[in-house]
Amino acid sequence: MRPTTARRTRRVALTSAGASVLLTLAGVVLLWLNGQPIISGFRPHLVLVGTLFAAIGGLIAARLPTNRLGWVMSLGSLFWAMSLFGEQYAWFATFTRPGLPAASLAAWVQAWIWIPGNALLMTGLPLLFPDGRLPSPRWQPIAAVVVAGATIMTVSQAIGLWGESAAQILTGSTDVSAMPGTIGYAASVGQLILFIVGPVAAVAALVVRSRRSVGMEREQMRWFTYAVVITVVTVIADAAVLPTAGVTTTALTSIVGFVLIPLAMGVAILRYRLYDIDRIISRTIGYLIVTGILAVVFVGAVLLFGAVLAPLFGENPVAVAASTLIVAALFQPLRVRVQRVVDRRFYRARYDAQRTSDAFASRLRDEVDLATLDADLAAVVRRTLAPASLGLWLHAKEGSE
Repeated sequence: MRPTTARRTRRVALTSAGASVLLTLAGVVLLWLNGQPIISGFRPHLVLVGTLFAAIGGLIAARLPTNRLGWVMSLGSLFWAMSLFGEQYAWFATFTRPGLPAASLAAWVQAWIWIPGNALLMTGLPLLFPDGRLPSPRWQPIAAVVVAGATIMTVSQAIGLWGESAAQILTGSTDVSAMPGTIGYAASVGQLILFIVGPVAAVAALVVRSRRSVGMEREQMRWFTYAVVITVVTVIADAAVLPTAGVTTTALTSIVGFVLIPLAMGVAILRYRLYDIDRIISRTIGYLIVTGILAVVFVGAVLLFGAVLAPLFGENPVAVAASTLIVAALFQPLRVRVQRVVDRRFYRARYDAQRTSDAFASRLRDEVDLATLDADLAAVVRRTLAPASLGLWLHAKEGSE
């Protein structure tokens, strides 16, 4: 790529990312002026996509312009940012400060502009990750079906809502898929493809690519899989536990999933060699297990101490304080033991290196032959650290031969 073309490409990518961020921030300001909460409905997705996805997508597109993933993230983020800004401006111009221009136009645009953004981010990214190409040419018909479904739904939504007032669109009183005739049928078909066929194809593509990947691509897929697994665990925990505590499901899944996934993509594509994914996976699993065990211990201790001490002291913080001390005392020994077990399964290289080092330390106490010690030390270093080259210097005392 020519230097001039490269600079132009980089400028376009960064401009698209900047526009997404600015539109998102403007939408957040309008949210505040409209008196609406950010953590509600679909808005956390829009805010995070308009900032984090846009920034990482712009960075990938600027540094690796031939990789389509950066452009998919940038364009999809821009569509979602336009949707957030359009919705909030239409609400502001219709209900908060009635009389401002283009309220109906903004409401109409935001009602369908999110559809191509959804297709790009929810289906396009998994299909193209990590090299910006489909897993094989045989996936081209599937990609064409997804593109056709997104196009059909976008066009039918735009036609069906044309001429509607901003208030009708914003309050959701018009359901295009329920309209009689061709428009309603087309919208229903588009929804079926976009929300069922697309996600199934995306998951299938990830499975196929993970099974076939080797070398660099395998490391990249492990980063993405790690983020997806953490997101799924969060969704399950969120749906099962957090609603009882008064926390909305949308809030946590948006913050965790929509932060981890783009970050994992950026690291995998740009700088994955700087990090050890095995170590990160092992530490994550270890701390999750330790946290779960300590949570059970804490709850059990609170209930036990509460039942024992209640007749003597009534309701007091002694049970909570005692339980906290027990958990604090158990944390470090439990973490060490659990991490050792987890490393044996998920971080085998570190586990084997630790065993080799321990065995060498045991032999070192009884070894007196310098040549044998030299060879043993070199062998241990090669097995545990795998250096490109190895040299050993011995400092002789003054006067020794």
